[in-house]
Amino acid sequence: MKGTLRQVSLIIAISLAAFALSVVFHPMRPPWYRVTSPEELRWQIDLPVAAALVQEGEVLWVDARSREKYEKAHLENAILLNAGEWADLMFQHLDILQDAMGKTVVVYCDSGECQKSNNVASRLRELVGLDPVYVLKGEWTEMKSMISGSGE
Repeated sequence: MKGTLRQVSLIIAISLAAFALSVVFHPMRPPWYRVTSPEELRWQIDLPVAAALVQEGEVLWVDARSREKYEKAHLENAILLNAGEWADLMFQHLDILQDAMGKTVVVYCDSGECQKSNNVASRLRELVGLDPVYVLKGEWTEMKSMISGSGE
């Protein structure tokens, strides 16, 4: 019995070693982090580019965070439009969204890694037909100092 347990332990140890080596050295190993799709990358803009867009013309800011966070602070003239309240907020902001046709739209949420903004931006492009709709990569709070007005 003792010899069998030793053999099983040896087989498991060798298997784990082979697994560890293949994870590190295999030429087609899978990524161990989230890979951003080219489609998502196409629509991401960083803070300086967003500030330049504001200087060039009118930008519609869309806050994809929760209502509670929006009411605490947001960029000046940003509208609240999140996935949780999509239908109600779409109806509430219908006139603003229709006026935004042909204008630049930038969606933001808590950070550059937040998926809420990608979700809302996709919906605005696909369901509403707005173009271009960008996703802000970076902290939206830093935009307050980069653009002329600040939100509440």
